[in-house]
Amino acid sequence: MTTPKRMALALGSVLLAIAILGIISTVLDTIRYGPRYPVPVLQMLPVYLLFAIPGWIIALPFVALFKSADGWRAWAILAIGTAIGPCFMLTWTLLGSRGRINWQGDGFGMLASLVIGSLTTSLYVLLLKLLKRKSLATLNSPHSSETA
Repeated sequence: MTTPKRMALALGSVLLAIAILGIISTVLDTIRYGPRYPVPVLQMLPVYLLFAIPGWIIALPFVALFKSADGWRAWAILAIGTAIGPCFMLTWTLLGSRGRINWQGDGFGMLASLVIGSLTTSLYVLLLKLLKRKSLATLNSPHSSETA
């Protein structure tokens, strides 16, 4: 898979992860509180996206570096991709508060970035493996044209 396709796959994984979390949160809030209460959850999705896009940009060098998710690369991608969000939020918090962390106020952002980062990275690794398997199956099919 080419680098631009992997970059698009990474962006698609970000969007898919935020959509999944939005659907889960909306359903849970609707069940718990009724049909009017999930509106604030839906209004927060653009904010999550606002913070997820810089994480995607920070991850692009790693997306370009790792061409496949085979063996140890899958674990390296999972570790790096999951760590990007919390590290970004921690840096953002430290710069905004002159080096102090208020865990009660900033803890949710860190936790949300950890969940979004791990879900995004897991989706990316899974899709990268599935698309590689699909492309290998296409190359090995008897219907593929080979020129001698």
